Amino acid sequence: MLSRRELLLASIAALMCPHSTIANTVFREKFLWPEFRAEMAKLAETAAIKSPNQINMDGIGQQILKDLDITTSEFKQAVDASYETGNRYWLWQRMIKEPQLNGGILTIDNDHLVQLHNHPGATGIVRILSGEAEVWQFDEITHHNGVVELQRASHRILKAGDTAALTPDSGNIHALRSISKECRMLDFFIPPYKRSQRSWYVPLEQNWFEMEKISCNKISQQDYMDA
Repeated sequence: MLSRRELLLASIAALMCPHSTIANTVFREKFLWPEFRAEMAKLAETAAIKSPNQINMDGIGQQILKDLDITTSEFKQAVDASYETGNRYWLWQRMIKEPQLNGGILTIDNDHLVQLHNHPGATGIVRILSGEAEVWQFDEITHHNGVVELQRASHRILKAGDTAALTPDSGNIHALRSISKECRMLDFFIPPYKRSQRSWYVPLEQNWFEMEKISCNKISQQDYMDA
């Protein structure tokens, strides 16, 4: 019988070689929270020494999140021990904070849209725990005098169990809102982005939600939070 570690390595090989027969023969066990944390840390360590083109970091990260068993007492204890912060947009329960890895649970409700913003330099990986979220992702294509034009990369409805990712080069500008009363999601960043360098994008068009290209005012983190 393959060990849990061997199963994960085989699954990573399948992600990096999607046409391999391994993809049809591997059956992974679920990760307990300590094992999940160790595997995410290893992925972050690998990302720190290799370029994004050398590893399928967002694909591997999504698979690790899918394999976390969220029904165990270990996971529930980690949630209970998390550090909670929040603002008018969301509740954040930080479960891991390390030099190359930051993650926890993000909770949003249907009272507020989390406006378009970015996480510069980070690969972000999410898994929906409960509820449903509508998610938009964009890429910046032009920038002139504080006004940027964005091209839509993705528009999805994510349900419990679904995963998604953004990378430094694709879909990093994103917005989300809960289409249920509340939506909770695991949310991890490799490496952690600097919040002070985050930007917010305020569309010039009010009804931009179905548009493939939009123009926005680009506002710094400090100016946006002071508004």
